[in-house]
Amino acid sequence: MSTKRIRLTPFETTHIQYLHKWLNDERAIQMIGRTPLTYEEVVQEVEKKRMNNDLILGIESDEKELVGWVFLKDIDYAHGRASIGILLSSESRGHGYGRMAMEQMIDLGFKQLRLNKIYLTTRGINEQAIELYKKIGFVTEGKLRNHAYVEGKYVDTYFMGILASEWNK
Repeated sequence: MSTKRIRLTPFETTHIQYLHKWLNDERAIQMIGRTPLTYEEVVQEVEKKRMNNDLILGIESDEKELVGWVFLKDIDYAHGRASIGILLSSESRGHGYGRMAMEQMIDLGFKQLRLNKIYLTTRGINEQAIELYKKIGFVTEGKLRNHAYVEGKYVDTYFMGILASEWNK
């Protein structure tokens, strides 16, 4: 059994080159719903998140390798909520990094930021992610039917959330 661990680290400007590669991965484009981005567009995206005071962290493996990023965005302290997002390098998927990073970020959101709810949206075709989110404790709160157009067909989008009272890590 693997005992791999991850560490959430500040997302540095030097990490953008990796994010650019990950965002342009074919599967990421399909799941996130973006067209390929130039390096400059990725820089702008990161700067926009920083200007919005989103919490952006890199995901570092045991070997000190950057394997992804995780973030809380749309942080609303008045209503105690934020949206969570994650992206892993294609080589790092399926090794448990996503679950560990999500759990650490959720823990931070509830315990340090004192949020009441963390939510996300995902496409129905992203079955691997949906199963992961359910294992973590997210509940499906809604479904937008035929909400996105992917590779010639319409697919559903799911809204999922978890409350601080449901989090027991």
